[in-house]
Amino acid sequence: MPGDSLLTIALDQLTLARAQLYAVCLNPAAGLPPAIRSASPAAVDSLRRAGQLQELPRGLLALALRHRLENRLAGPDSAQAALDEAWEIAERGPMPLFQADIHLHRSRLFFPLYPAAYPWQSPAEDLREARRLIERHGYYRRLPELQDAETALLR
Repeated sequence: MPGDSLLTIALDQLTLARAQLYAVCLNPAAGLPPAIRSASPAAVDSLRRAGQLQELPRGLLALALRHRLENRLAGPDSAQAALDEAWEIAERGPMPLFQADIHLHRSRLFFPLYPAAYPWQSPAEDLREARRLIERHGYYRRLPELQDAETALLR
């Protein structure tokens, strides 16, 4: 809407991009609609322009999911690059809740590639660290996702 702040616009773009990505995750046969190809990068760019470093990891997590859905895993414009950038920001923050989210995303998005092409230590280590952060910081709304990922890892 006219007069909205850059942050409001960026968060709106991010919400729409995430909704589109989750719709694709729920119905992979539909494929990636063209709107998704620009939605996540636009949201991340808007967050950067708004100067909202504390919100940027959220956008980078959505961007990583988009890259994973497009099977762009490595390289400068990839799921790994987005997760690594989010990690650098969260680590400097410190932003332990984002660090837990990043561990969960890494294990979820890259688990199928383990051990051949897992860019970090291991999915199990990422989930252990996610659990430690979740329990230490009371981030209990992530427990169901963590437990689901742990169950998938055991299969």
